[in-house]
Amino acid sequence: MSSSISDFYEGKNILVIGSTTFPGKVLLEKLLRSCPNIGKIYCPIHPTKTTVTHQLSPVDTFAEIYTTKLFDRVRRINAKFQEKIIPFDMNILISSTTTTDTELDSDEQSQLQTVSWRKLQDTVDLCFYIANNSVDFEEQNLKEMIQTNVMDLKSILSFLKTCTQLKSIVYLSSIYANIDCPYIDECIYPCPIEPQKLVDALDWMDKEMVALATPKLIGPKPNAFTFSHWLAETILAEEQKNLPSISIVRVSIIGAAWKEPYPGWVEKSNGPSELFVAAGRGYLRSMKSDSHDILDIVPVDIPVNLLIAASWERYHEENKEQLTKIFHCTSSGLNPFHWQEMSNYFTEYSKRIPYEHAFRRPNLSVTSHSLIHDSYVFFSHLIPAYLADIGLRLIGQKAHVVDIYKNLHRILLGLESFTIRGEIQCSYDSLNALRQLVSETNNSNEFYFDIRALHWPTYVESYLIGTKRYILNEDMNCLNGAQKHLNNLRNIRWTFNTIILVLLWRVFISKRPTARNLWYFIMNFFVAKFVRFFKIFSAGNT
Repeated sequence: MSSSISDFYEGKNILVIGSTTFPGKVLLEKLLRSCPNIGKIYCPIHPTKTTVTHQLSPVDTFAEIYTTKLFDRVRRINAKFQEKIIPFDMNILISSTTTTDTELDSDEQSQLQTVSWRKLQDTVDLCFYIANNSVDFEEQNLKEMIQTNVMDLKSILSFLKTCTQLKSIVYLSSIYANIDCPYIDECIYPCPIEPQKLVDALDWMDKEMVALATPKLIGPKPNAFTFSHWLAETILAEEQKNLPSISIVRVSIIGAAWKEPYPGWVEKSNGPSELFVAAGRGYLRSMKSDSHDILDIVPVDIPVNLLIAASWERYHEENKEQLTKIFHCTSSGLNPFHWQEMSNYFTEYSKRIPYEHAFRRPNLSVTSHSLIHDSYVFFSHLIPAYLADIGLRLIGQKAHVVDIYKNLHRILLGLESFTIRGEIQCSYDSLNALRQLVSETNNSNEFYFDIRALHWPTYVESYLIGTKRYILNEDMNCLNGAQKHLNNLRNIRWTFNTIILVLLWRVFISKRPTARNLWYFIMNFFVAKFVRFFKIFSAGNT
């Protein structure tokens, strides 16, 4: 294998499914920046609804994406990088098996190109499939998950079978698709359920019936998200004989960027970001998980580089057997990071890098005991929330804190499926072999995916800074105001605790002679100790 990764992508035409997802955008940026001589990148997406009667076209959607900071480094290299990206309507692609002569008009906003489907089928060399791949902490409807992750995949695979130049497909899956297995090997665990029969069964059910049937249908899987990815992998295994080489990258929870495009780069659509914001502003005080368990989170640039390298490897592979190759992209088996460490680092750094408009001072605890967690939720979440809303109503403002906590608790409930399962045991044979190959034939610093070099405290700090900059749009040069606000919250807490202590003393101690005498005895004992220490200390100095 003589060519480097960047040389390999020269002139290649790429089809990227899921280009507007968080990892999808980072993949586009990486390809454009590190492989500047790449051919066209075709990006099918669903039109985005802005109102009931209006929706953004794919070209309009990408016009907004181009203006973000994400592409600043690419823009400095090639000011006309947009010409390499061809966005179009996903619905045309899904129905392309019956309308192969359909033409795709992409001449909006200076993109003066008309691409026929027949030409697209004859020019696509590689395909990346990353639609709906990242863990969503809110529970999803099974019917929606099956449609997005399974039926759309079947339709797109039908189109890919007609692509005459296609040599490699890389699918970004989830390690949680097989989380019920004690040890996850580099193989596909087939699902006994026929996807089409499941779709037909769900088709006549309403939302309530689907919710009732979901636990029985998904069996040992924790939720609809993992079940749908299990079905998707089964479909890939069934279709592999009719397609070129397929690679599957199974990733755990995707977090902010480690190095590229910028340290801490993150988007609001990324699941963990909501928790970082909630904890950084003092809303989130407790999470249910064993403090000694491992938080399996992977920076987004790790799986992105792995996707690029996996496609390069399969294209040049001497053994062209039609077997699916699987890479596991997790941190628990290579660079474990425990929940207690995360909690400690987060609390420490969030006070150094405070967020504006904090509700309380950051202080996140992690416990596996349901009673302790429920107590934290009641006393540190619900009571402050209702008191805050009462105060807001009294001053004539709209109450919203209880709604924030309702949404937060819904996210935490979905998160429990991924936090109470301990370490993920899986094989890394393919990953290790690819890492060795990249280090021998390429600049491994350019397409890095070795998470063993990641320093977790620095990453947590970058994650906090990235959330502050890119999600909350807060100025890093204005930390004094946020720090002053945290100090005021601390003073309010001390005042409140003092008032509670005085009230308790009045109710439970001052009215009971025995308790009062015990209180006076304890106080006199400590005062006497202090006076004695002070006299000895003063005598020693003289």
